[in-house]
Amino acid sequence: MNILDNKRFFILPIIIIGSLILSSILFFNQIDKLKKQIDYIYFGTFIPVHKLHSIVNEYDKYIVTKEINESQKKIIKKEWNYYFKSYKTDKERIVLDKINLKITKSFSAYDNKLLANIVKNINNVIAYEVKIASQQRKLFLVKYENMNNYLQYSLGLILLLSLFIVFYIIFLSLQKHTELEKLTNKYKKDSITDGLTSLYNRKHFDFIFSKMTIIAKENDWKCSFVMLDIDFFKPFNDTYGHDIGDMVIQNVANTLRRSFNKQYEYLFRIGGEEFGIVIFNTSKESLEKSLDNFQNNIKSLQIPHTASDTGYLTISIGAVIVNKDSINKEVKELYKAADDKLYHSKENGRNQYTI
Repeated sequence: MNILDNKRFFILPIIIIGSLILSSILFFNQIDKLKKQIDYIYFGTFIPVHKLHSIVNEYDKYIVTKEINESQKKIIKKEWNYYFKSYKTDKERIVLDKINLKITKSFSAYDNKLLANIVKNINNVIAYEVKIASQQRKLFLVKYENMNNYLQYSLGLILLLSLFIVFYIIFLSLQKHTELEKLTNKYKKDSITDGLTSLYNRKHFDFIFSKMTIIAKENDWKCSFVMLDIDFFKPFNDTYGHDIGDMVIQNVANTLRRSFNKQYEYLFRIGGEEFGIVIFNTSKESLEKSLDNFQNNIKSLQIPHTASDTGYLTISIGAVIVNKDSINKEVKELYKAADDKLYHSKENGRNQYTI
């Protein structure tokens, strides 16, 4: 099964990418909430400012009426204590301490100059609070934008890196699958291939040969089976050595490939110096032409063989053609018939074929 057809293979990458996207959305949502909270803090500045305005209003009444009642004092103390006790810097605290003393003193006796000074100071504090709040918010917005951009770039980079890792994992998995597929195909090929010649081996010959008459019958074909044997091969090995003998077997196999390279021609190394050919959809004329061509190609190699009568390496061949009269025969009978024809070629001087 192709790995691309396995839907489960893509579940992990989808989960990773989906998690990153969801995390990004949630993270930016939290950042926006933080911004709103800062805005609340900014606008919250107007709460103490409002209290300062309330104090100014009470002092304005005090200045107009030139007297202050307990209710007004209570309002001023309450609103001022709320503001006075809130967080302030050391410099701000110095200013507020002075104002606090003036407010305390103002309750003792009416002093128009002192009251006007208190109102002025508190109005300055109001203006100061608004100004500071505005400046702080501007600074925050700059930092917020920088942080937001940084986080966007970071998350984008993380997403790209994650995508790269995911696709790299997919690539490695596909590569591994391809290598396994190649390895499997290689093992399949090796299981039916002769190691020395790269022709089909005896195991695959037995399978194809057992189906030969069935295939021919189903397609209404003539087919043929050819057996080849290197003449005087044992003396050749004894004379030149087994390494040279292996090279000769490879040369014969290569010559077979050049001579029988049409469709439906199957080449086998049956064993040792013996070869087989199964040909479908053929005729006697076509077979003779191919065998003559093969014999000429072997002759052109001019491989020295001192133990042979010709002085060169030769091949003996036996072949059978399966037609309508013989198509129902057992394959073992056809094998024996081809072997008999091979024996006939050897008995009659070798270096020839018999059909």
